[in-house]
Amino acid sequence: MTILYATALSVGLIGVVGWIVLSTVSTAVEGWASADPETRFGKTGRTVVAALVGFGMGGLSATFAGWPDPTPVAGAVAGAVGLGIASHLLGPTNRPPAGIDVEP
Repeated sequence: MTILYATALSVGLIGVVGWIVLSTVSTAVEGWASADPETRFGKTGRTVVAALVGFGMGGLSATFAGWPDPTPVAGAVAGAVGLGIASHLLGPTNRPPAGIDVEP
């Protein structure tokens, strides 16, 4: 199971870094507005990436803490649900598409 947690954490971290890079590039480079992950994937995509990170972190930390066998799965699920909810509730809500200026 450790490889599953490590893979989920790795994929999630690559997703977070990719999300940050694509968000930055889409707002800074003209013609790249369609690459903005917030407009392409929205809250659902952000929640999935955060849940992958939470699943991996929860599973690995529970495994290396020495918890009995079935409980690291519960830790992984709790981490995924926790980070998914946090990302869904604390992320940006109404972000205009890249390249569109909105007057405050």
